[in-house]
Amino acid sequence: MKKYTDKFLNQNHKLKNAIIGFELEFYMSDLSYYKTLEQLNIDLSPVKVWGFRKYHSDFIPTGLNFKIENDSSGGMNCVELITSPLPYIEAKYYLIKIIKFIQTYGYTNDKVSIHFNISFDKENKDLNDLNILKLILNVDEEEIYRLYPNRKGNIYAKSVKRLVPYKEYDYFNIPISVVKNNLRLPSDKYYGINFLHINEHKENQRLEFRYVGGKDYEKNLGNLLYFMDKFIINTYDCIGTNFSKEDITKLEEYLEENISKYKNISKFDNFIIDYNTIQLQIDQINTYEYVSAYYTNIFNKLYNLLDSAFDLKECIINYVTQTQTLEVIDAKIISTSIIKHIDLINCDCEGIFENCFFVGSDIKKSQLTKCKVHQSDVIESKLLSCKVESSELNNCYFLEGYLNGDMYGGVFRSGDLGPYATLDSNVNVVTDGDNFFNTRYDSEVDKKKK
Repeated sequence: MKKYTDKFLNQNHKLKNAIIGFELEFYMSDLSYYKTLEQLNIDLSPVKVWGFRKYHSDFIPTGLNFKIENDSSGGMNCVELITSPLPYIEAKYYLIKIIKFIQTYGYTNDKVSIHFNISFDKENKDLNDLNILKLILNVDEEEIYRLYPNRKGNIYAKSVKRLVPYKEYDYFNIPISVVKNNLRLPSDKYYGINFLHINEHKENQRLEFRYVGGKDYEKNLGNLLYFMDKFIINTYDCIGTNFSKEDITKLEEYLEENISKYKNISKFDNFIIDYNTIQLQIDQINTYEYVSAYYTNIFNKLYNLLDSAFDLKECIINYVTQTQTLEVIDAKIISTSIIKHIDLINCDCEGIFENCFFVGSDIKKSQLTKCKVHQSDVIESKLLSCKVESSELNNCYFLEGYLNGDMYGGVFRSGDLGPYATLDSNVNVVTDGDNFFNTRYDSEVDKKKK
């Protein structure tokens, strides 16, 4: 009989040196905050689980001390349990116990995930020596997506393959050293692998794998243990190592596919063929001669939009020359990476958006940052520092913006209310003493001061 736990027995010398920490998001079914703490301390003894009045507390779990906090962005009963970094055997032991706790007292949905934070002991591997491009080329994302299909295209765990540069090249056979030197790591954490902490001091280093999650992730412990081992071995094999012939082949295949795609629509005639359901306009003029004259000027903006939205079609894209802004009208947009500085009119939207302007649109399961929302409906989304006018928010999470519309359900954490704002009785207005964890929240201004 095949066992997940036997899969990597011959690579135990790699696994035994790993240090693992977990971040597990889930929902509590019935237990109160205090009962949750009590039960966790019983089930995980001798571990001490701490809860804090302060959201995203400064407490750093070490040794046999874990912490649990609420995650209001997932709803009032959404929690996050964060473990300390643990040696491999202990990490596996406590992961099993935590998963059994979730199976008994909690549940999961498509909003939540489990993150694996991986490093190695002081005498073994140093993440400063990680060959990042090699790891990107070798992580098997398709295997992950086969077992967690709802994570494919997830905006909070984007494909790391997108980090490999290709737009700067005019040819395919590029030395791997050139690509490596042009690899720019992201400034945000929302990739399947978060690289933001690999260059810290040895005791704080970690590589965060964010791929796994979704509804019922806790119901298959074997998959979780398998991918924990797989992520450790992937990382181990890419520390202090050079590129193999297989790596070079993978890189060439990736570059050839993406350079071809990029170069192909660099000409307006090719765009017309490949995107024949999209009507491209300049200042609402769509004549061939007029659009052709501007096409090279707007190509990069246009390509970034097409590359960031899944299968965009059957819409109008208008470039406003006065403001140098793209308007998208009557589109269905599902973002595969962050969409920025776009005006979206009469669109159905899902994804991560920054500094966008929504007019008459339907927005669901999204994250909006510093956006303007006018005469739109927003469902099950996070709005961070947004200005909302004449719109409806349903089961949303609102933080530090301006609300001059109607809010039904969800969490109002902070912000200003306009003269026509309404909050129904199902909105949870977070205060210092009235929320699931009795939690106090810092404002964005306070965070900057710190």
